[in-house]
Parts: sequence; structure tokens; C-alpha cells
Amino acid sequence: MRLGLASCVVLASALLMACEPPAPATLEFVDQSPLQPKLGEITTVRFRAVDSRGIPQAGTTVIFRLQSEVPGVLLNPKEAITNVGDGVASTQITATGRVASVVVVATAGDKVALSPAVSFAGAAANAEQFTFQCGKFSGEGSGGLHAIGAYDETRYLIAGVKASCIAHVADRNGDGIAGAQVSFITEAGTIGPSASSVTNVIGNAEILYKTSYPLPEETQPGTFSWTTNNDATHTGEYLAPLWMQPFFWTENPIRDYGIPINPQENRPEPRRVDPLRPNRVNNPRDNLVAMIAVTTGEEGYDDNNNNGQYDPGEPFIDLTEPFVDNNDNGTWDVNERFVDTNGNTRWDGKNGVFDSSTLIWVQERLLWTGWPHPTDRTESPINPTPVVRQLDPVPGALVTILHFQAAGSTFLLADPWYNRIAQNEGGDGCSGGAIGPVVVENLPKGVAFTYPAFNVERYLFRDTHDPQGDQPKFVPMIPFEVNASCLYTASQEGGHQVLVSAPTIKGQVE
Repeated sequence: MRLGLASCVVLASALLMACEPPAPATLEFVDQSPLQPKLGEITTVRFRAVDSRGIPQAGTTVIFRLQSEVPGVLLNPKEAITNVGDGVASTQITATGRVASVVVVATAGDKVALSPAVSFAGAAANAEQFTFQCGKFSGEGSGGLHAIGAYDETRYLIAGVKASCIAHVADRNGDGIAGAQVSFITEAGTIGPSASSVTNVIGNAEILYKTSYPLPEETQPGTFSWTTNNDATHTGEYLAPLWMQPFFWTENPIRDYGIPINPQENRPEPRRVDPLRPNRVNNPRDNLVAMIAVTTGEEGYDDNNNNGQYDPGEPFIDLTEPFVDNNDNGTWDVNERFVDTNGNTRWDGKNGVFDSSTLIWVQERLLWTGWPHPTDRTESPINPTPVVRQLDPVPGALVTILHFQAAGSTFLLADPWYNRIAQNEGGDGCSGGAIGPVVVENLPKGVAFTYPAFNVERYLFRDTHDPQGDQPKFVPMIPFEVNASCLYTASQEGGHQVLVSAPTIKGQVE
């Protein structure tokens, strides 16, 4: 007799029920891999069935689901059979778009197990999240170092002055990316031990920069403007970084000190004839060194619909091919180094389309400074623009300090290129050097975080009489002379220290 279809179905069901083992005694979470999945990656989550004897149970059906449905997160398969030997059943999760966190629920019979929260973050490196700065003044990778002492008073290079610089690589959600390969190129000096580095677990890639040949490219004095060129071949960078305070520039900033300046207007770059080197005109950007960091990633964009991916029509930041902008004009020029992203043997500007995978890059600029030669300090036929100016007391004035009182000195000081001298230690400042019954006191200083065309230096000198004692006035008054020295530290990384003489102050003490 032939079996009918209904009989076959019943028989098959009976056979399956006979083969299915009983419900496990326990169902447990095993692991997930990888532990820190990125968006777009497949993550495997495993569970184990164990029988009443404590032995892994094979052949058990495990059903999977998400504890809460999350848009953009896919779970597959939703059912699996535990393996022979280890009793493990697994499923996989993929998250696309935005950062997500999910919990996988596994069920076998009446037993239920939960995975820990599986968090997806970390997409491709994003250009808007890519930073590159030198210094560690506020901790690892904090930046803040803008100048190092690289020249002596004769303009001769002091090689080996060091700076720690860190590039931070992160995805569009701000999560640091570990293991990213970052390459570095510099206009002047060297980067060691190599020109590339790999990011650590928080996305930082550190290099050690040193002063050496080649020297920075000397530039023609320019004009700072808040309006920049951001067309297909220009980056839109300012002529000089804002920490140089170019919005207060004048051609002769030492002479023009105290004259009201409108920082919103175009400002001419400072310039001076070099009194030591013939036919040379110095300006602040002569020693402004450009460096770039380069890695693979996506261009920055505005995710207007919050779906975690670029959609046509959303604003994005179009990048040129990476280049080292020696002359600070915001575009590539012949003899400037560049990275040939598309391999066509020439530099290319912006391509007008969003690139989800390209070479992204960011620029850092570091100032090399020196200190003035005696010839730079005073006005003369060969030095019409001195870089030192005594403000208070006025030059030649005889200062009288009354009993138990003090007076102050204020003067302007710049290096030979109209830059503030590198100041990288909290103790840098002016002190000492008194002849007579006065003592020189350094006013509170600190690390310099901005580098305008000069620095305003101040210190106090006071009567040495003890105000708590019963000491009479000097009759007649006793003359004094102050020859203070100002200390400057070349670098945060064990830099040399320089003493620069302040203008001499003379007077008498009551």
C-alpha cells in the first residue's frame, strides 16, 4: 500500500521529533568577535547549550533575535543548530550607518541567554576629524606648541631642537581609529625616526620633529585677509595661522605699537631690512614651517538625514591632493612636495565629487625663531627698524624709587624676523642684573600660546629696604642700575635656554 502525502508529513515530523534532543539544562553566552566592531563589519556572537551532565549538547535548535530592534542593524541567521563537540551555535550582526548598540537574545526550549551589549562604532577615518598639532602642554596630543628656537643671533641654524607632534585619526563619529597608517611630510627640518607612524589604541600617531637642513623657504611679505580663496585649486587656508595674530600686523610693528588697529581690515605683513645679511628683507613667515599628515579615509560631509552615510546633495569638504605649502598661498606651486593620489604624475586640485576612500590630509605650521643680534637692537643707518624698544621708563630717563616703593620696566622685543621669541617653559621671563640697592622681580609669565610680531616684556625693580624693619631713607639718594636678562626656552622637549639682555635702566633710590 502506498503512503499518502499526509502520512509522509506525519512520519517526517515524528522522525524529527525523535532526533531533536531535549531542551538543554543551560544556555550560555560564549563570546563575540571582534570585540570592538566597526560600522560595516560582521560581528559573530556565539552561545553554548549544555545538558544536565554539564556536557556541551549538540543538535539543539537556538533561535536568535535582537532585544530591541535598531535601524540599520541586521541579524543573520535567526536560527542555528549547536555543533557536535562544543555545543556552540552562532549568529552574525552587521551595523551600517550610525553608531549602534544591541543585545542578542538566544532561546533554546525554555532557556534564554543574553549577550553583553554589542556596540558598533568606528567607520573610516574622516577628514573633519583628522587633527595634527605639536606639543603636550595639556597632556598627550593636546598641542599648543607653536614655536621653537632654531637660530642663534647670527641667523645660524641650531640643529636638533625637538618637538613632539601628534596626528589624531578618528571616524565621523569622533571615535579614534587604532592601527591607521599616517605619513608625514615637512617643508624644513626632519621627522624621525621615519616619515610614517601607526596610530595607537586612541587613534594618536606621534612623531619627533627636529630642526635641521633644509631651512624653511623664504617668502615675500604678503597681506593677511579674512577672505580666503577656496576654489578648485586652493585650500582656503589663511596666509598665516591665527596664533601669529596677523590681524594686528603692520609693516613696522615695533614703531607702530600703541596705534589703534582695526583687526577686520586687510593687514600688511611686517618686514625689515636685515642689518647683517645684505639684500635680505625679513618677514615673520620666512621661518613658518609647513608640515602635513596624510592617511586613508573619507572626505568630511554633513550627514543631514542622520543615516550615517553620504547621500548625493549633502554638503562635503572637497580636498585637493596633499601638498606642502611652503609659501603659504593655499595652493600647490612648482617645487613644492605633494602626494600623487591618483598616480597621474601631476598635482591635482579638488575633483568636485565626494570621495569615500581617498588620501585625506591636514596641515600643521611651526615657527622657527631666533634672538636679536646687538646690531638688530638699536637704530642705525644699516638698521632703520630695530626690534627692541623701551617704553617705560622712556629711554634716558632717570628713575627715582621712593622709600619702600617699586617701579616697573616695559619694553618690546622681537626676533630678527618680527616674531616673538620661542617661550616654552613656565619660568621664562626677565629677572636679575641689579647694581645698587634694588632687586629685580619677574612678573608672572608662562608658556606662550600665541606668537605675534613682538612680545611686551615687563618686570619690577624695588627698594631693598625691608618694609617691616626700621630702616631710614638714603640721604643722599643712592644710584642704581638695572641690566635685567630675559630667559627663553627653545622647546618643550629639553630645549636650550637663551638669555636676552633687557634695555638698561638707571636711577636712584631714596
